[in-house]
Amino acid sequence: MNRIDRLTAIIIFLQGRKFVPVETLAERYSISQRTVYRDLRALEEAGVPIGFETGKGYFIMRGYHLPPVMFDKNEAVSLLAAERLMQPWNNNELGKSFQSALEKIRSVLPPDDKEFFETMDHHVQNLYQVSGTQRTIDDDRIFSFLQQAIFKKKVVEIDYKRPYKEESTLRKVEPLGLLVMGRNWYLAGWCQLRQDYRMFRLDRFKHYKLTGEKIADAAQHTLKKFYEKQLHKERELKEITVIFTHEVARFVGDQKFWHGWAWEETVPDGVKMTFLTPSIEYTARWLLSYGTCIKVVKSEALTSALKRISRQLVEHFSDIE
Repeated sequence: MNRIDRLTAIIIFLQGRKFVPVETLAERYSISQRTVYRDLRALEEAGVPIGFETGKGYFIMRGYHLPPVMFDKNEAVSLLAAERLMQPWNNNELGKSFQSALEKIRSVLPPDDKEFFETMDHHVQNLYQVSGTQRTIDDDRIFSFLQQAIFKKKVVEIDYKRPYKEESTLRKVEPLGLLVMGRNWYLAGWCQLRQDYRMFRLDRFKHYKLTGEKIADAAQHTLKKFYEKQLHKERELKEITVIFTHEVARFVGDQKFWHGWAWEETVPDGVKMTFLTPSIEYTARWLLSYGTCIKVVKSEALTSALKRISRQLVEHFSDIE
């Protein structure tokens, strides 16, 4: 990126945020902090009104706007690819808003780029978007409700349906962020009932409302602390190594990624795969589905779990004629 492009990019980046630290700009554009200061000074000399607030960073003063920026065809198609990833949620407010934004971008593309975009529209697909496999969220308002609650720092009350059970529990939650994992959207927050960080799947919300309780500006519970706790859990992963026979290894497919697949190698007996799993029990039950076509190479805990579950299965089905 040449300097002119970088200066324009810095204006756009600042214009889209309230405050930006120097460190963020240096990391984003792979330049030194000294170069960032020179770029900011050059923008000020060119008439861009840049302000600074100690402890927060730089900002563009209110009232200044760069004229609308034209997307090039590659940028537009990258958003088209993102729209394909959004397809599982096209039936709710979030997906509809994304589609609307994409249509506006499509409408301002130059004729040649528009033709390229329309061609790629028919050639960029999401293979995992199979009818009936996506999780649907029936309530279109839930995203905007939670976005407003996060922005205004309001505690929410949710009637939350427990997985695999008909009963629900009433929770008061300090909303911290909206996360997507797999095919589902979650609210990350501090649960006042459990006194701990929790994730709540949006399609399990039965009812929700604001409580009127305000979260302090200097919040004790933050999304950063939530991530740190999740990272701590990841550090407690258990390493296991299993050999799958050549016959079944090709059927493992993407399932291995759901169980913490780390690496694999082909050996004479089959394919040796190493996993980093947070739950030996969960992984053991999955591996049992492959019967005698697997062999545990590493993890006494996994071997013990497989033996225990196998004995339980034998006892459970022993009375069946």
